[in-house]
Amino acid sequence: MLSMTGYGTARGECGGANVAVEVRTVNHRFLDPHVRLPREYLSLEPRIHQAIRGAVRRGRVDVTVSIETERPPAFTFNVPAARGYCEAAKVLCEELGLAERLDLKTLVALPGVVADDSGGMSLPDTVPEKLATAILGFVGDALSQAGKMRLQEGRALRDQMLRQLDILLTRVSELRVLAATAATEYQERLTEKLEKLLGRAQVDEERLEQEVAIMAEKSDFTEELARLESHAVQFRGLMDAEEVGKRMDFLLQEMQREANTILSKSGSLEVSRQGIAIKSVIEKLREQVQNIE
Repeated sequence: MLSMTGYGTARGECGGANVAVEVRTVNHRFLDPHVRLPREYLSLEPRIHQAIRGAVRRGRVDVTVSIETERPPAFTFNVPAARGYCEAAKVLCEELGLAERLDLKTLVALPGVVADDSGGMSLPDTVPEKLATAILGFVGDALSQAGKMRLQEGRALRDQMLRQLDILLTRVSELRVLAATAATEYQERLTEKLEKLLGRAQVDEERLEQEVAIMAEKSDFTEELARLESHAVQFRGLMDAEEVGKRMDFLLQEMQREANTILSKSGSLEVSRQGIAIKSVIEKLREQVQNIE
């Protein structure tokens, strides 16, 4: 059982490029991958998505790849542009009677004279395979590290949910005892009320038994208890499997429905108290399951 919360990093060097990869995973209803790459390496995005699908089944996955190269900046001079500036400056000086001429420092600062080839290059269609393989290897390492954290988080969630299940099943056992004595207790309460109302008049035992039988049938929740316990046992069985988050959530919805029915049939304060306690446990489990893959 895996949590959807994880974090992993990997870094290394290949062919003069320093590569750093960061992976973050959080809960989401479906697999929702997001990849951030430098523009020159966008051709690797489909392969990184494939690596994500191989490592994660559900959740939002953010993969950020940073690449720094040791390539020095490259500049070229636009000689025709520089010549044009010089000729224009010469004409201007002659027209105005100026003695100054353009010096090199002023000339190279003029627009279009110097081009930064490192920033203006056309992007390559493909990344060299050796570098691509190295980058994908670092992505795999970061995903693996995040997977270890997700496994560790999943184990912690499993322990918490097992404790909650034990509480729930204890409440179910207590409700089963209450269900077995509910009819008798109702008959005693009804008899006591009738005797207070009728005084010394004799209570019609046959009619009393009919009323008790009707009430017992309406308030019987033994079937709901059986289904609730069955769902809880199934839920526990899923804890050692993979990709169980959605199935767990479905079972908890069914358990919530049974708990609501028990409360609607409640004929005593104690049954209501136990039913509310069960609903509280189910809500805690549902919160925890939202982070299970």
